[in-house]
Amino acid sequence: MKKKFLLAAAIAIAAGAALHFLYAAAPNPLTALVSPVNESVWEHLKLLFWPMLLTGFFLARGTNDRYALWSGVFAAELLMPLFLLGAYYLLKCGFDAVSLPLDVALYVVTMALGYLIAFRVFRSGKLEKVAAWLLVPVILYGASLLLFTFAAPQVGVFLPPTE
Repeated sequence: MKKKFLLAAAIAIAAGAALHFLYAAAPNPLTALVSPVNESVWEHLKLLFWPMLLTGFFLARGTNDRYALWSGVFAAELLMPLFLLGAYYLLKCGFDAVSLPLDVALYVVTMALGYLIAFRVFRSGKLEKVAAWLLVPVILYGASLLLFTFAAPQVGVFLPPTE
């Protein structure tokens, strides 16, 4: 199962990279739902959410312990944006470190940590009984990604960088 998680992580990282350019290549409301429509940090959270969710279905195939698996995926879905936002703003505001290579590295590290979290939670089985409860905030987070694509507040994390 460890190899399956590594493969899923690699696929998700590549899929997220491809999603980054999808809206520019095919701008329409459907691609806007899964791909960033601007360079705001919020829009880039889609690159974490959708690939992780889709690879969750890949990981769930062939396992008998689906609640444990989904509890890991859901935990990762909720923790990855917190890590990325915290690290991004610490680097940007605390160290004035802003660059494309740093952003790409932060994305890859965040995805890798997400799959590590998902794997560890899955293996431990400690959140298995709350998988359904974890689904609720994941749905709310996913819905907010969709809603704020078309009705984003004009503040902070929702605004593209001005630099």
